[in-house]
Amino acid sequence: MKVAITGASGLIGSALVAELEGRGDQVIRIGRTARREGDVTWDPIEGTLDPREIEGVEAVVHLAGETIEGRWTQKKKKKILESRVKGTQLLTQTLQRLDTPPKVLVSSSAVGFYGHRGDEILTESSPPGTGFLAEVCQEWEAAAVVPSETRLAFARTGIVFTPSGGALQKLLIPIRLCFGGPLGKGNQWWPWITLTDEVRAFQHIINNEIEGPVNLVSPQPLRNQELTKQIAKVLKRPAFLPAPSFALRTLLGEMADGLLLSSQRIFPEVLETSGFQFDSPDLESALNALGLVKD
Repeated sequence: MKVAITGASGLIGSALVAELEGRGDQVIRIGRTARREGDVTWDPIEGTLDPREIEGVEAVVHLAGETIEGRWTQKKKKKILESRVKGTQLLTQTLQRLDTPPKVLVSSSAVGFYGHRGDEILTESSPPGTGFLAEVCQEWEAAAVVPSETRLAFARTGIVFTPSGGALQKLLIPIRLCFGGPLGKGNQWWPWITLTDEVRAFQHIINNEIEGPVNLVSPQPLRNQELTKQIAKVLKRPAFLPAPSFALRTLLGEMADGLLLSSQRIFPEVLETSGFQFDSPDLESALNALGLVKD
C-alpha cells in the first residue's frame, strides 16, 4: 500500500514506518521539514499542505501533535490543543480536495478522552470524561471530517511501553536506582500497551473494516502500585518509596493529575471483537518481550 503518515519521526510513528516499509509498503512522511527524498512538508498552524503531494495514497495515519510532557502552562496547553485540532482540520480538508481520497484515515487520539474515572470499566462506548485532556481529545476527534469514501477510525492510545523511551523508561530509572515506588497512593488504573502491539493494532485497523473509536490498550490494565511492584520484581529491585501526590503536583502541576494520578480502567473491546491477537496481553509477557526479564 501507499501510506501517508504525520508524526512519522515520533515514538510510535518511527516504529510504524519501519514495520510498514518492512512489509513492502510505500510510506510518505508528512512533517514540518523534509528529512529525505519523498518527504512532504506541511505547517498545521499556517494551514499549508499541497494535496498534489499526497494524491494516490490508500491509507493515512495521523499521529502529529505537540507533546503533552512538560508543565502545563497556559501557553503549553494552547499548543497541545491547537497542534491537534488545526493539524487534523488541515489534513482532513486536504483529503477532501483529492481526486481519489484514501480508503482509510486512522487519526490518533488518546485514553485521555475518558478523563479520571476511578474503578469504572470503560470501553469505546463509554461517554467522554472531564478535564483538560478529555476536552482536547473531544475537539481533536471532532476536527476529523473526511470524504464519504474514506473510512475513519480514532486510535485512543494508552500508555505505550518500550524501554527505549516514553513512560516506561521514566519508570525504570528510579526503580533501577532503588528509590522507585507507586505514584501517589498507587490505586489508579493505568491502561498500557507495548509499542509492538501498538504498531500491530494500527496495521490491524488499516487492514480491516474498523471505524470509530478504538482503544489501543492491553486487555489487562493494572493499578499503578501493582504495575510498579511487578516491574521492580523483574528487575530485582525494591519499590517501596512512593512519590507523594502533593510532591508530584508541586513538581508537575496540572499534568500530575491529568496523566500520572488519573485512573482509567479501559478495555480494548473493538480490537478483541475484531479478531486482534495481542502479542503481550499481560504485563508478564510484555516485560519478557521488552527484554526486561533476565534468565
